[in-house]
Amino acid sequence: MTAHPQHFLSRLIAIVVLAPLLALGLAGCGGLLSDAPKRELYRVSPQFRFAAGLPHVGAQLLVALPTAPGALDTARIALSRSPESLNYFADAEWTDRVPFLVQTSLVEGFEKSTALPAVGPESGGLRADFVLDTAIGNFEAVYASPNGPPRILVRLNAKLVRMPDRKIVGQVSVSREANAAANAVPDIVRAFEAALGGAVEELVTRTVAIRALSERRRSVIPWTRFVHAIEGSLR
Repeated sequence: MTAHPQHFLSRLIAIVVLAPLLALGLAGCGGLLSDAPKRELYRVSPQFRFAAGLPHVGAQLLVALPTAPGALDTARIALSRSPESLNYFADAEWTDRVPFLVQTSLVEGFEKSTALPAVGPESGGLRADFVLDTAIGNFEAVYASPNGPPRILVRLNAKLVRMPDRKIVGQVSVSREANAAANAVPDIVRAFEAALGGAVEELVTRTVAIRALSERRRSVIPWTRFVHAIEGSLR
């Protein structure tokens, strides 16, 4: 049977119209399936230099995972070019989310201070005399000019909570800044380390001076069990 000329023409028009659309669809699928952009990973390893004469207390301390605004609760390295905006470096990120980086730094800071017999990150099953609840207010690179090196701002607000009644017995707020030597990610990371290290030093120094912490109490669990539990949670 011979095809009607009008049917043939309709099919030809459909092929001409649909072919470009099909090509675009395949290209779109290729974009969806393409690899995520590769970003360089950076550690943050602050150094601590505590003054001599810190008080030594007999209490055990757990450091809770800090809270942070949604824009900072990420592994992306944040930057701000105006008070109303927050963005991220395109080709770099932290090795972990910012709250975990800050929690690790706080634990290391209390350990390096040697002011407490036992300190560790809060996790399931662990108990101690006090818990440190921390909120991250700022953790970003602030630009005053488009191409100049940024200023790093770190702001932490901490509450010392007595257990098991969960009574807040002290509060410490710290804010530190550090200028990056150059507008390059490695220099910016070093400035983050300086600002975070300074903030943690001040927070630890002021926390161990809180009177409630220095009042020796009977520990909820023996010190050896606390240390073994901490070691088990880190494995």
